[in-house]
Amino acid sequence: MKQLQFSLSSKRAKEKNGWIKVAFLLLMFVTTSQGWAQNVDGKPISLEMKEQPLGLALKQFSNVSGYKVNFPSEDVAPYRVSVSIHQMAPLLALQKILEGKPFEYEVKQNFITVRKVKTSSSGSIQRKMRDILGQVVDEKGDPLPGANIRGINSPYGAITDAEGNFTCKVSADVHTLEVSFVGMQTEKVAIKDRNSVRVIMHEDKQQLGDVVVTGYQRISRERSTAAFGFIDSEQLTRQMHSDLASSLEGQIAGLRMNINPNNGDMSPILRGVGTFSDKVGTKPLIVVDDMPTDLTLSEINPYNVESITVLKDAAAASIYGALAANGVIVVATRQAKKEGANVSINADWFITTKPNFKSLNLASTSEIIDYQTAVFDANVAEIGSASGYLSGFKSGYYNPLFQLYLDRENGDVSSDEVNATLNQWRNNDYYKEYRDNAWRTAVTQRYNVSVSQKAGNNNHYLSFNYETDNQRIISSKSNRISLYYKSNYAITSWMNVNAGVDVRMGRSYTPNTSYTGYTIQQRYERILDADGNRYTSPYVNIGGYPNSAYNGSVVSQAEGVSPYKSFGFNVLDALDESETKVHNVSIRPFVSLQAHFLKMFKYNFMYQYEWNKSKSEQFDSEDSYLMRMSHNGMVDTGGKSHLPQGGRFYQTEVGSNRYTVRNQIDFDKSWKDHTVTAIAGLEFRENKIPKSTRQLFYGYDPQTLTSDQMNWQTFRDGVGTSALSGSTITLSGLSGSLQETRHRYASFYANAAYSYLSRYNLSGSIRWDQTDLFGLDIRKQRHPLWSVGASWILSEESFMKEISWLDYLKARMTYGINGNVDQSSTTYFIVKQKTQSNPIKTTYLTYEDDDLPNPKLRWEKTATYNVGLDFRLFNNVISGSLEYYNRQSSDLLVRRYMDPTMGAKSRKVNNGEIRNRGVDLGGRRIIKKKKDWNFAVDFNFDYNKNKMLKVDHSDADNVSSFIKSPQDYFMEGTSYNTLWAYRIDRIENGYPVAMDKDGNDLVKFNEDGTVASITSNSSLKGTDDLVNLGSLTPKFSGSLAFRLNYKNFDLNAFFVYAGGNKLRNSVVSMSDQIGSQTLKEISNRWSADEPDARVRMYHDMPSQVKTYAGIFEDWWQYGDINVKDAGYVKLRSLSLGYNLPLTICQHLRLNSLKVKVQVNNLFTWCKAGSDIDPESYNMNGGTRGMALPKTYSIGLSTSF
Repeated sequence: MKQLQFSLSSKRAKEKNGWIKVAFLLLMFVTTSQGWAQNVDGKPISLEMKEQPLGLALKQFSNVSGYKVNFPSEDVAPYRVSVSIHQMAPLLALQKILEGKPFEYEVKQNFITVRKVKTSSSGSIQRKMRDILGQVVDEKGDPLPGANIRGINSPYGAITDAEGNFTCKVSADVHTLEVSFVGMQTEKVAIKDRNSVRVIMHEDKQQLGDVVVTGYQRISRERSTAAFGFIDSEQLTRQMHSDLASSLEGQIAGLRMNINPNNGDMSPILRGVGTFSDKVGTKPLIVVDDMPTDLTLSEINPYNVESITVLKDAAAASIYGALAANGVIVVATRQAKKEGANVSINADWFITTKPNFKSLNLASTSEIIDYQTAVFDANVAEIGSASGYLSGFKSGYYNPLFQLYLDRENGDVSSDEVNATLNQWRNNDYYKEYRDNAWRTAVTQRYNVSVSQKAGNNNHYLSFNYETDNQRIISSKSNRISLYYKSNYAITSWMNVNAGVDVRMGRSYTPNTSYTGYTIQQRYERILDADGNRYTSPYVNIGGYPNSAYNGSVVSQAEGVSPYKSFGFNVLDALDESETKVHNVSIRPFVSLQAHFLKMFKYNFMYQYEWNKSKSEQFDSEDSYLMRMSHNGMVDTGGKSHLPQGGRFYQTEVGSNRYTVRNQIDFDKSWKDHTVTAIAGLEFRENKIPKSTRQLFYGYDPQTLTSDQMNWQTFRDGVGTSALSGSTITLSGLSGSLQETRHRYASFYANAAYSYLSRYNLSGSIRWDQTDLFGLDIRKQRHPLWSVGASWILSEESFMKEISWLDYLKARMTYGINGNVDQSSTTYFIVKQKTQSNPIKTTYLTYEDDDLPNPKLRWEKTATYNVGLDFRLFNNVISGSLEYYNRQSSDLLVRRYMDPTMGAKSRKVNNGEIRNRGVDLGGRRIIKKKKDWNFAVDFNFDYNKNKMLKVDHSDADNVSSFIKSPQDYFMEGTSYNTLWAYRIDRIENGYPVAMDKDGNDLVKFNEDGTVASITSNSSLKGTDDLVNLGSLTPKFSGSLAFRLNYKNFDLNAFFVYAGGNKLRNSVVSMSDQIGSQTLKEISNRWSADEPDARVRMYHDMPSQVKTYAGIFEDWWQYGDINVKDAGYVKLRSLSLGYNLPLTICQHLRLNSLKVKVQVNNLFTWCKAGSDIDPESYNMNGGTRGMALPKTYSIGLSTSF
């Protein structure tokens, strides 16, 4: 494309073109509504000057280069300049302007300070000069073009060329060169008695974060007033991570990763919970390529990420308005950094071992048999016979041990045969067999190729990523492909266009969850026989689609009898025959235009569209276990099966689309010691989730694609009586409800900042969001969300200069208000049409409490006050940030209980208030740094105290609701997710004794040990009779990363920790009537010799007391006596990397080659017990989970 050029000497042409630009941009703003900004980009400049005053020449240089130049007017006044500069690098041009004059300059980001050098007593500057030759390269040996070289206390300098070479003129008395480059640590090089040098520059993590990326603008870090965390690509890839979410763990103070105890997946939460709404949630907004998205962190290719900025406070995030109450995570994607083309290849392998059962505290096979025998014997002794006891199950499943004892009573097997069978069973271990045969070592492979090219002012980046995952369950697997492309084109010298697309496709194959648990059968059962062949169990506790599982007595009468099909089951067969296939496609095209005009303005237009579609299919063949069980359950008393012949096919298709349009103008003006920046813009968004497509077929033939026509209403009403269960035969079809949502938002926003000397800074922002969710009261639509902030760099003050150990100190203070909106609430009255067929067909309108209109529905608001300090100490050996914040969320949507005579028992209204106060501390400590090795420690710590200031609860809510559902039932004045517990005074004769608020026992016993009186849990209202033992959510968390580099090796150890919260200990059940529990403690039965040493289990209780077993169970499981501290420390990862020496890489024609090995989850210490892993533990239920298994990783990366 031909580039327009403008001559500085042609004033008329310049003015004409200037007006053309203005007219064009005004037209763009009117038609699309938006824009403004300006940055130093290092483009070559041209200048023509003849006998112009030096001061005027420096101003003209500032205008064309983009640098802000400060200089002493009195000192430059006597000097004049005559130069002819054509397409020269800005700093080289400045050197030419100052050549032969007694001035030196200092560059700091996009600011240049020109000062006069001291002269000799005679007033002249007569120095003997010499040339220093050299080359500047990075740590990989790649040349750094454009690096700035200057002699210390010298007015002279140089700029490196495309090969990193330079020639710098210095006076003979200058013995040190200072070399600087954007994103690198400034290096000082001794040149005494040297004529040539080679300078190796290292990345400066402080400088890399010098520009704060908010998604709307890029702000100089030193002028920023906001609280934010910054991570660059090197930090993200220091350890190996399976996805971007896990790479953020422990990296930014205040950003905590919640871990799903079932699968180990991580989701971020920033500075505590600030809403009661599960629809709003706690996840921060994700911004990619400067636009808010619906992406999750795990969906973003980590190799496309250049940096991540976390906006913590209102000053940083309020510009996003109603999207940002939970904070904002801004992801900046990669682009080409150097001229020419560059290719990077990454290959990663993650090998995750099978979990073990050590942390589960399980009973052995023999202990389970003994326990179930004791349960059976106690029930038979009470009822009188095995058949009498088991008749209560009717056709329902009971375990094979009970069936064996029933067969003995019925004379079907002898006692010797029972004993022989039990001896054989005691040698079985179903759990181990499941682990050995149904699980495998999970292997994830990830391959990434990225190509980047920089050609002048044009920049292109393309990446392709492929990932395949053979998961733990043998038939579970997935693969993903992603393609990312982004190009930036310089259309003219004043206009750029950026365009790209992000495409992701994935397929997954997941077995039916009915088969994925190792406890689906008893531990004394088998998967393989003695010869290693698959063993078929005659029956198991897994039913079909319309019916439950059956017991051995029922199965024995039907097995092999027409029209019944086999009830036999083997889990390996079942895993092979039933799976769900899911196919996902996501496409995110985006385009933006930036145009500079009138020197200080920039117009931005941005558009992004997100399209997502997911399609799932589940097919069960006619002979699969689930379909055989469905067939058997639908055989009526006449011997006819009402299940259509064939398979079952269920298909769903869901999608979503969203667009965002933004028009923005940036303003950036500097003069002398002052800088003013501002932005203003309009933004429009629409989110749409169309109605899903769902299909369910029975009698399906995958070859002919045919199925039976189903009268679903008839099947719902019942088509006969099941011969096996005696119940009505029914079959459910699809849900009768479909939903489509579409919400539109329109926003106006503005931000302005003022800086004096880049030392004193003020900022403010405001945003008005309007949405169709608030349709009745227009005043509720336009509530402004705003922020103000100030910062002061104290270390620049003269009174701080004497503190030699203080390199940098900046104080910040902000206050502002963000918002949220719960899209499930509405201002309109919603009614639903319902059809009922039994006893007669009736159609009518109905509504629920939450369907009633709420004309006063409004935004949820979060006001945040933040005070922070940024510091660097002892020559940058220690650096970091310390923050204190107070986040108060009000007008939160929460349930309000009311008199039912008002038409509803409760409503969700803006009536809640939550406060989060806390401290964030994050930083780095360099222990030792020498030529061949260095050692550093990165640390992060955050503390959060949560309190619910305003929330309602029903007078009818009993203690069980608060104990078992702390995220649904709230008590004002306590923390969100509170651990409530009963006050347990003692164990008396095997029963826990709870007390009320006044210290009175809730149970009284007769002399014979039976219960005289007891207060049921349902009669205890509120929380007065409970004790608040703290929070289930950690109050503090953090990380420690130890980094050791020696020559080409690097060793990293990464620790995470958390504490200040509680968990419930896992305890035996006191109400287990059928012998289903498997904890080790089942072997420690209550004994009359020590009646107060432990609690009784159900079979140890007299029949008169068993009625109250559920109450005692609750007191014991949720009593304060079984609450422990949940604090823990975990060695998350230990990695070792090796960089191939540069000389070998060059011989192989590579820029770099690195190999890395890593192991995850090596060590865990928990205060509650060495066998407890809090990350896989149900804190409130006291249910143990398998500890996260070790993952071994191997990574290979190269570039050329």
